[in-house]
Amino acid sequence: MSVEEEKWRLFVAVALPESVKNQLHAWCLERRKDWKFRKWVHPADYHITLQFLGDTPVTRVQALLDGLREAAAEARPFRLEAAGIGAFGRPDQPRVLWCGVDGDVDALRHLHSRVIAVNARLGYVPEERPYAPHITLARKFSEGEKLRDPLANKGLSFGDWTNDTIMLYRTRVTVSPMYEVVGIVSMRK
Repeated sequence: MSVEEEKWRLFVAVALPESVKNQLHAWCLERRKDWKFRKWVHPADYHITLQFLGDTPVTRVQALLDGLREAAAEARPFRLEAAGIGAFGRPDQPRVLWCGVDGDVDALRHLHSRVIAVNARLGYVPEERPYAPHITLARKFSEGEKLRDPLANKGLSFGDWTNDTIMLYRTRVTVSPMYEVVGIVSMRK
């Protein structure tokens, strides 16, 4: 396959610092014996998605990074906190176990809107669902102790940080961790 034909599965995200990843991972390790999910996310892969782009020709990566630089130029660094636990799907059979995002969520939503806008010019269609920032911890509950209202853990905090970058990641489904950094774009200071 030539470079012109090669495609990468890409997404745009906010990275988490190692300290937050470590705290989330420690919390997950304590629950694995009781909550049987088919797939627990590798801690190196924890992130907050801004936009999923899908299979993208490698030749478009530079244009994507240029657009992300434009989005970053209109944003300032902002504080985020990994806090609270929740689930998507039925309580007895959740699809996704996640950690919530607190802090300056308005700034995060604004950044999401800017990323969507610059990528729309390149032909990427935004999701129809409302943006729900979160950190995926596990997928596809299979068996074990029922998740007793994970939202009861809303007061949990796994740390906070100042976000000052936008990340472009590539998904490689055959390896773990499966997300590879393609580009890092800094916000104005």
